[in-house]
Amino acid sequence: MPPPIRIAVIMAGGAGERFWPLSRRSRPKQLLRLTRPDQTLLGNAVERIAPLIARERVYIATARGLVEPVRAARTGVPDENVLGEPCKRNTAGCLVYAVAQILARYGEARAAGISMAILTADHRIDSDELFRAAVEAALNVSEHGAALATIGIIPTRPETGYGYIEIPEKATPYTCATGLPSVYAVVRFREKPDTATAEEFVRTDRFFWNSGMFFWRLDTFLEELVLAAPAHAQATRAMAAALAKGDQAEADRIFEGLEDISIDYALMEKARRVLTVRAEFGWDDIGAWDALDRYFEHDEDDNVAVGEPILIDTHDCIVYNEPGEAKMAVAVIGVEGLVVVVAGDAVLIVPKDRAQEVKKAVAQLKEMGAKQL
Repeated sequence: MPPPIRIAVIMAGGAGERFWPLSRRSRPKQLLRLTRPDQTLLGNAVERIAPLIARERVYIATARGLVEPVRAARTGVPDENVLGEPCKRNTAGCLVYAVAQILARYGEARAAGISMAILTADHRIDSDELFRAAVEAALNVSEHGAALATIGIIPTRPETGYGYIEIPEKATPYTCATGLPSVYAVVRFREKPDTATAEEFVRTDRFFWNSGMFFWRLDTFLEELVLAAPAHAQATRAMAAALAKGDQAEADRIFEGLEDISIDYALMEKARRVLTVRAEFGWDDIGAWDALDRYFEHDEDDNVAVGEPILIDTHDCIVYNEPGEAKMAVAVIGVEGLVVVVAGDAVLIVPKDRAQEVKKAVAQLKEMGAKQL
């Protein structure tokens, strides 16, 4: 048999509201330079996978209103591979729409010869080489084992904001190619735990953080989807047929009728055979402003400062001056543990330990009809 055609789908449709006011509707966090001064999160995600899967076979799944901004980001992905979903239908909707697009282009008869890597646009990964080794392992086991695969992150703290993957007690890893990380059977997925449960998860050494990255052969995905979420499976094939005929309006109509549900709930938690690759790379979910503490340099007072703000008697703060000192002077005096963000026509001030609550401010701004969104 010829080697499988490998395709990557990078999910990049999130609004990134916790990074307001830097993140906006037309420029969400995946289009921001939050971890590298020279590259957006999305650009970094494409660059990371490109040595393994060529840009011609990389697809970016995003909101329809973000198609042009994503294309303008110049990631090297062909314009026709930027897929705009008609509306929000969570990650299950995102992925069945991407699969429908691929089926329309290649035909379902070739599904057994196509494998997919589902990746994210808003994670920080500290070793591209180790990441690609994990992707290679996940693709290998999904291609040869008729399984759905994911990447499990070794927990570094009892995190209550992530879902977890449980493997068997005293689990024996599957044999993988030399140099690739270990692969384990998945017992079950566990929801975001409370602190005590998270501490127990870390102690037992049988739990990984769920990275939200998935791998499968296309025919395996369709078979499992029929059993786990038949309405989504039917919609996938119907959208593929409509797209193959050039009927985008019909595909949109089918998509809009989908249930709003995550791929974890719709498929992964119900699938018959799920494997996970033990990640050997450092990983972080860039979820809110306090995440900058974990990967930006700190000054002698433990502050993160971007854009040359003036900091006097200020400790343990994140101060982000987007316009820069030439356009906007920002001074912070005598405070501790704050996030201060100045971004053009908006200012955010929030305690670091409440950074997740920025979405509440965004919700109120929406109710007010504010233009700063």
